Amino acid sequence: MKGTILKSLKYTLVVILTCIVVFVTLVFIPYSNIGFPENGYSEFVINNVNIVDLKNDTILKNQHILVEGKRIKEISSEPIRRNNNNQLSINGTGKYLIPALWDMHVHLTKRSSNSAYAQFVTNGVMHVRDMRGSYNDRDHFASTPIRIRKWNQKVTDMELLGPIVHSIPSFAIEGPNPMFDNSPEYFNCANSEQAKMLVNYFKEQGVTLIKTYNNIPREAFFTLMGEAKKAGIEVAGHKPVRVSTIEAANAGMKSMEHARFLIWESFKGSQKLRNSDNPKEKDNTELRRLMLDNHDTLLLKENLEALKNNNTYYCPTHLTRKADAYADDERFRTRYDEINPIFRFLSFEDLDVTLQEDTTDLGREVYHDFYSKGLEITKTASEYGVKVLAGSDVPELPGTSLIDELQELSATGLSNYEVLRTATLNPSEYYDLDTIYGTIEAGKSADLLLLSQNPIQDISNLKGIYGIISNGTYLNKEEIENLKQKIHSRNNGLLMSAKLFCDMLMYMTI
Repeated sequence: MKGTILKSLKYTLVVILTCIVVFVTLVFIPYSNIGFPENGYSEFVINNVNIVDLKNDTILKNQHILVEGKRIKEISSEPIRRNNNNQLSINGTGKYLIPALWDMHVHLTKRSSNSAYAQFVTNGVMHVRDMRGSYNDRDHFASTPIRIRKWNQKVTDMELLGPIVHSIPSFAIEGPNPMFDNSPEYFNCANSEQAKMLVNYFKEQGVTLIKTYNNIPREAFFTLMGEAKKAGIEVAGHKPVRVSTIEAANAGMKSMEHARFLIWESFKGSQKLRNSDNPKEKDNTELRRLMLDNHDTLLLKENLEALKNNNTYYCPTHLTRKADAYADDERFRTRYDEINPIFRFLSFEDLDVTLQEDTTDLGREVYHDFYSKGLEITKTASEYGVKVLAGSDVPELPGTSLIDELQELSATGLSNYEVLRTATLNPSEYYDLDTIYGTIEAGKSADLLLLSQNPIQDISNLKGIYGIISNGTYLNKEEIENLKQKIHSRNNGLLMSAKLFCDMLMYMTI
């Protein structure tokens, strides 16, 4: 009997040790970069194509475009004479050309370059703004300055197929938080002195964007804004709940994220809520219903005028509120069917937390109304002249989630020219890079999308990509499909699952 038990224990131990060895091996096996196809063309002509002119809200029909050396060299209404017989000629008849897309609210992880990067590009996204850096080396679900610089260099050198990241973000500045118990005390940003030390720390790290969050104390926030301005660091993110939209815009926040902040700031009682001990702690169905029932259009107008007058951009991320509203909708959840099981688990966990907060029919109804009010506000903001940025805030679905967000913006009632500008011209102006990106003009960067159908007729036509020009290199439809299959296999493979599981374990030790 003892022998049998010992034999069984030995067998179990061997199995456990084998699993551990396999797991550790998988975690440390490196991935190769997903790069450009070997025979990619970097000099070519697109003939007879329709250009979507986002400056003048028109279609320039039957144009001819010469691309050389990562730039648009010439645009002509007449056929362009080929410089050599080896130059690729692309038939653009019936096709539509737009600038590459920008996603202005993404969350990169340690694994992003292994699959998400190519996934961005195959969906037309070639420029991104990363919106949260890592707390420490164990935070694998965020980026680090070193990592971003390395990836940007590889993308520029065409060793890696992916987007350019136009910001190096800080970790989220939340105010006093237990998360910082094992960090320098000034990470809490609890007062002016800590705010000064924190900005100095970020400057030394090479951070170019300070990400604000909900619970920063007023005194610390205004000091943070002043010090960031002196250091030449932009500040963007959540508007702190103890600070008004007008104050935050006047202080110099470059963009404010998520449509809900304008609902919080535009109801009778918003000032009283801001002045309470812990405004965010009061967030529940009852408060949201109160905000909706007491929405004040005059207060909204004042807030929007402050954003416009201070050139503060607005990134509504409607998908985040749609997820709240449709957390119990099985059809909505199917959007996660094809992603890695670890990411699917984390996505469903977020949806379930929302459901558990209030399981009543009223709770669901209020979330739907909150989401709809956000769409309405975005239309009003655009009419007032506030510059809108498209941002997905859905890290599990890189690329495809931006197209979904653009469809949300189209549903607000914005014209599809306006919708496309939120992901092209507006972001390039945000970074003062509109002389290089954002529209299709001679001399500008050749990051372009060739679409099978007109996106102005229907924004969902952005899904019908016929060809991609990334870094001046053309990828045809067959190459794009091959890349998508490779990405899907990698994302859902055992190797990626082991690495993500390890990342999740590390994150839990922060």
